[in-house]
Amino acid sequence: MGVPWTNKEVVHLLHRAGFGSTGEEVTACIGLGREETVRRLIAGEALIDQASSLTPFDQLTADGKKSLDPLQLADQQMYWLYRMVYSSAPLIEKMTLFWHGHFATANYKVNDVTLMVQQNTLFRKHALGSFKELVLAIGKDPAMMIWLDVNRNKKGKPNENYAREAMELFTLGIGHYTETDVKEAARAFTGWTYDKKENKVGYNPKQHDNDTKTLLEETGKLDSDDVIEIIFHQKTLPIFLATKLLKYFATDSPSESWIQKVAEHISAKATMGEVLQELFLSDEFYEEKLRLSLIKTPADYVAGILKCCKLTVSKGHAQAMRRMGQELYSPPDVAGWRGGASWLNTNSLLSRYQFAESIAKQLNGKVLLSAEYTPEQQERPEEWVKLWSQRMGITDLSDKTLQGLTAYADDTIVHTKQKNAGLRGLLQLVLISPEAQMK
Repeated sequence: MGVPWTNKEVVHLLHRAGFGSTGEEVTACIGLGREETVRRLIAGEALIDQASSLTPFDQLTADGKKSLDPLQLADQQMYWLYRMVYSSAPLIEKMTLFWHGHFATANYKVNDVTLMVQQNTLFRKHALGSFKELVLAIGKDPAMMIWLDVNRNKKGKPNENYAREAMELFTLGIGHYTETDVKEAARAFTGWTYDKKENKVGYNPKQHDNDTKTLLEETGKLDSDDVIEIIFHQKTLPIFLATKLLKYFATDSPSESWIQKVAEHISAKATMGEVLQELFLSDEFYEEKLRLSLIKTPADYVAGILKCCKLTVSKGHAQAMRRMGQELYSPPDVAGWRGGASWLNTNSLLSRYQFAESIAKQLNGKVLLSAEYTPEQQERPEEWVKLWSQRMGITDLSDKTLQGLTAYADDTIVHTKQKNAGLRGLLQLVLISPEAQMK
């Protein structure tokens, strides 16, 4: 492997495979080396020794006042954000978020926080496991069944919602099935029900269409498991999933050859963990042109800042994510969040700036004056900028950003006796810099 293993490569990996990094993690990963760092991420093992374990939901307090209520959506959103920031298995949380967007299900229709959290637990359980097992499981997930009207899918009156999305959004993509395939798959999915009063998923053979069906050129008395089996015979499935994975973890515009390579791994490997291990060990993943090339999601931005600053997660932080355009447990529709440049429209960008301002105010003044935030050469403004950018997980600044931040540090920190306000201002400016929006 020709790529070096320095703090730049480590930060790149930790921002893509997790939600930012701390200085301790970067130092630890450099010592571990690339292979062991990736192995630990895939295995869900802590990157640093003596990593603290997560506080259980029922023991965590909200904003230092009261315990969380499991039936309140805002409390569950806060707890998932807390997991993103402080989990010692960041890749599992990152993949849980990936599956949440992939199998997009929203509480505004499900209207049951418990079921949304149950689905979230399902994604976490299968985060790095078999994609096929996850697809089989999601079809019998209560939140998904409510979301895509599975209860309305009965013999003689098939509802096509789940059948369509199972192919279009979950496995094959648009153009790789016909309308007839949708109708036939819907017939095969009949019979499954969810009883909300009893909270039970069941199968009613009397409501299942047991007649012969033809799906994607395969014929038989097909049922729901047969549909998934046939879908997984399609050559377009690994291509579809490889493209989504590369756009999520690597680049907005992956090459056909890279997509093909990852698709081959999806076909050959038993688990998503093995597929991602190949990706994170590849030299292509660390190419210079890929660094700071993806726009951070609100989850990346908020969780990453809280992680870098080692701040206690509050309900307001999860609400800030919503204002930025990403409300946990409530993606906009069946296609999930659009991502990319859509994260940086006028309103959401303003929300990022307001969040950065609130963080600069929240951070304890003693922390800003501590040794870890103070460069050795205090008289050099560029050293303040360099240190603080690195502490916020930014490995490269453009000349324009560097000049602007250096001029600010020179005026408000180096050449003033009351530098506390300047420190908070510098932190805010670093966090709203163009580079801070990228990973």
